[in-house]
Amino acid sequence: MDCSMTSSILSANYNTILFEFGVILVTSKILYALLRKLYQPRIFSDLLLGIVLAQFRVLSLTNAINLVFGKIGGFVFAPYLFALGVEMDPSALLDAPTADAAVAYAGIFSTAVLVTLFHAPIMRPTSGIVHENSLRAFLALAAALANTASPVLTRLATDLKIAKTAVGRLAVGAGIASDMLTTMLIAIGSMIWRDTGTEGAASPLAQPALTAAVLAVVLMSGLVSRAMAEWVDGRNPEGRRMRGFDLSLVALVAATLCWFTSALRLDVNMAAFLVGLAFPSEGRVSRLLVSKINLVLSSFVLPLYVAHVCLSLRQTTDDIEAAGLRKDQGFRVYVMELPFPWWKVLFVTAMGTLGKLVGCAAAGLLRGLGWLEALALGLLLNVKGYFHVYCALAAFEAGIITDKSFMAIIFMVAVNVATTPMVGMAIASWARRSVQWRLMGLQHHDPATELRLVVGLQGPQDVATLAFLMEALRWGGGNGELAVYAVDMVQLTDQTAAAIVKGGGFDGVTVVDEEVSEMRKQIGEALDAYQGDDGAVRVRRVLALSSFTDMHSDICICAEEAMAALVLLPFHKRQRREDDGGAMDMEPPCPLGFRLVNQKVLQLAPCSVGILVDRHRHVDAAASQSQSQGVVVVFIGGADDREALTLASFMSKHASVRLTALRVVQNATAQARARARTSLFESSKSSRRAGASSSSSASSVLGQEEVQAQVDDKFFAEFYRKHVAGSKAIGYMEKHVGDGAELVAVLRALQAEYRLFVVGRGRDRRSVLTEGLEEWAECLELGPVGDILASSDFSSTASVLIVQQYDAKKHYKVIDEEFMPL
Repeated sequence: MDCSMTSSILSANYNTILFEFGVILVTSKILYALLRKLYQPRIFSDLLLGIVLAQFRVLSLTNAINLVFGKIGGFVFAPYLFALGVEMDPSALLDAPTADAAVAYAGIFSTAVLVTLFHAPIMRPTSGIVHENSLRAFLALAAALANTASPVLTRLATDLKIAKTAVGRLAVGAGIASDMLTTMLIAIGSMIWRDTGTEGAASPLAQPALTAAVLAVVLMSGLVSRAMAEWVDGRNPEGRRMRGFDLSLVALVAATLCWFTSALRLDVNMAAFLVGLAFPSEGRVSRLLVSKINLVLSSFVLPLYVAHVCLSLRQTTDDIEAAGLRKDQGFRVYVMELPFPWWKVLFVTAMGTLGKLVGCAAAGLLRGLGWLEALALGLLLNVKGYFHVYCALAAFEAGIITDKSFMAIIFMVAVNVATTPMVGMAIASWARRSVQWRLMGLQHHDPATELRLVVGLQGPQDVATLAFLMEALRWGGGNGELAVYAVDMVQLTDQTAAAIVKGGGFDGVTVVDEEVSEMRKQIGEALDAYQGDDGAVRVRRVLALSSFTDMHSDICICAEEAMAALVLLPFHKRQRREDDGGAMDMEPPCPLGFRLVNQKVLQLAPCSVGILVDRHRHVDAAASQSQSQGVVVVFIGGADDREALTLASFMSKHASVRLTALRVVQNATAQARARARTSLFESSKSSRRAGASSSSSASSVLGQEEVQAQVDDKFFAEFYRKHVAGSKAIGYMEKHVGDGAELVAVLRALQAEYRLFVVGRGRDRRSVLTEGLEEWAECLELGPVGDILASSDFSSTASVLIVQQYDAKKHYKVIDEEFMPL
C-alpha cells in the first residue's frame, strides 16, 4: 500500500481511528487498575490487551493502529530509550565493579554461555528461534535475553516494598547495570551492522567513518546537554516552578541531537538511547524531562505501541494451511492468530531464565546470600519489559526471527512479567517474617550484618552531630557497612501543599517552596560531604511531608520497611549561641510539633529510638570528627540502659571515640532505703487480705525488679569482660550514690570532660536512685536522668543521647515475658 493510499484511508476514517485509539487507552487503564491489586506492572495489562485484540480480531475493521504506526512506528519508541538512557550513568562502567555490577555481569556472562551452548537448535533453519544464521542474530539474541527491564524491576520493588531489603537493593542496582550494559551492546551492534546505503557500500571506510561520526556526535551531545542543563537550572533555581518554555527548549535540543545521530544511518531508537546516555543523569532538568516523557509514554504511547506490535501481520506464508486460511490470505494474517508455538515459548523462557538464574544466583551466593535469596535474586533480574517487545518487533521486521519465534517471544515476555511479582511477594513475605521473629534493636543486632539507621533531620543544623554519631556507630555492623535513611522532616502546611509537584524526584513528589528547597539542598550538601569520605556508608534521602500529628507514621513506616535497628531524632529544642548563654530554647523554626513527633515515635517505633540533645550545632563537623571525642555512657539499670551500653560499645570501635562506662550503684544508705521499701510491700501483703490484688501487684513489681537486677548484673559483667578487662578499649568508673541529688552531682562533675552523654530512658527502671526526679521533669519523654542532662542549667557543651530499647512485649501484646514467642 503506497503512501497516498494510506493517507487517504487515514483522512477518511479519522473518527473511527480516534474512537479505536480511545477504546484501547481506556481499556488499558482499566485493566491496569484491576491488575495492579495483584502487583502486576503496566506492561502486562498492555500485553494482555494487545493479545486479546489480535486473537479475537476486536477493533480490527480498519486496522487503524497498523496504518498509523506504519508511518510513525520507526521512531515512536525513541522517547522511551532516551528517557532510559538519561536515568543511567555510563561513567559507572569505568569504576571498580561494585556488588551490583558483579551480579549483573555474572548474569550476562552466564546467559551468553548458555546461548552459545544451544547455538545449534537456536540457529536451525526451520524449527529454530533465529531465522537468519549470522553473528548479528546470535549476539542480538544473547544480549536481549541477558537484558533486565530495570524500569519494571524498580516499579515492582517499590510496589512490593522490597526495595530496602538486601535482595531488593541488590536486584535494583544489578538490574540497572545489566540494562545499561546490554542496551549499549545492542546499540554498538546496530552501529556495526548498519545499512550504509548503495553509495557507500563499495567503500571499505564507510563503516568506520560513520561509527566515528556517531561517537563524535554523542560526545558533542554530552557537552551541549550539560551546558544546556546548567543554563536552564540557573534560570530555574530550586524552589520555583520550571518554566515550560525552558523545558520545551531542552526537549527540542534533545530531539535535534537524536536526529543528527540518526542521520548518520544509525537506527533512530538506538541514537536516542546514546544521546540519553550523554545527558546528565542528575539535576532538576533531567528529572523533570524524564518525568514528563514517562507520563506521556505510559498514558498514551506505550499501550498503543504494544497493541501495534501484537497486531503485526505475518511476514511469510509458512504454515498458513495450519491456521485454516488460503495462501492468498497469508500476508493479511495476524501473527497472534497462528497456532500457539508452545515449545518455542518454553524453550525461550527456559533459556532466558536459566541463564540469569545460574549467573546471578552464583554471584549472590558469593555475596553471602542464602540459597533462597540467591534464587530469588536471579528470578527478579530475569524480568522483561517494553524493550524486549521492541527488540522482538525490530528483529521480526528485519527478518532475523520467524513469525512463530516473534510470537513466542511476545508470549514469553507476558508470562515472565506475570510471574515475576510472585517472586517479589515471596521475598516481601520472607523479609517481613524474618523481621517479625527478630528483635529490632542494637542489643540483638547481628554484628556480621549491615547496620541500618533511620535519621530524622529538622534542618541542616542537625547533620553535624548526627554525622558524628553515624560515623561512630558504623563499625557496629559487618565490615563497617552502614545504611542510613535520612528523613527530611517537613511540615505540611497550606504553603507547602500549594508547592507540591507530583512525579518529580525519588520521593514521588517535589516541594518547590523556596524555603523548603533551600533547606533540603543544604541538608544534601552536608550529607554528601560526609558520605564522600568513605563509600562504606550509604545515605538514602527520604522526604516525610506531613502534618505533625501524622509525621511519626512516615518515620515508623520507613524504619519498618528498612528493617532498621535504631531511629535517631533531634530534640525539639535548639541551643542558643554562646553569646546568648548557650541554653536550650524553643526557637520559632522548631515548634512544639516536633516534640509531639518524638513522643509518638517513642511510643510506636518498631525498633530502638534515640533522642539527641545537640549542644554542638555551631561546631565544624569535619574538625570534630578528626579530634578525639570523649563519650560517657551512664548505666543505672534496666532495658534502656542495656541498649545504651550496647550503642556505646559500637561507638568504642571508632578510633576517634574515647569511651568511658560509668556504673552508678547504690551506697549503703540507698540499699537501706530499698530494703525498707521491700519490707513495706511484704508487710502490706501479709496484713491486708482484702487488698489481695493490690498486694499481688506489688509483689509482681518486686519480682520484676529482682529479675531486672539479675539481668543487669549479668549483662554488665559480660560487657566488662569483653571491653574493659579484656581489650581495655573502654574506661570504667563506678560511683556509689544514695539518692537523686547525689546522682545529679556526679553527672555535673563530668560535664566538662565529655562531649557526649549516652543514657537510657529508664522506662522499666524503678530505682531508689532516681526517685523524685520525675516530679521536677520538664520533658517526661526523656526519662528522669535524660531530662536532667537535657535541661538548660546542666551544661552548654555536652550533648546528650537518650536511648529507648524496642519493647517486644508491646509488639506481641503479651502480658508476661513467659509468653513471649522469642
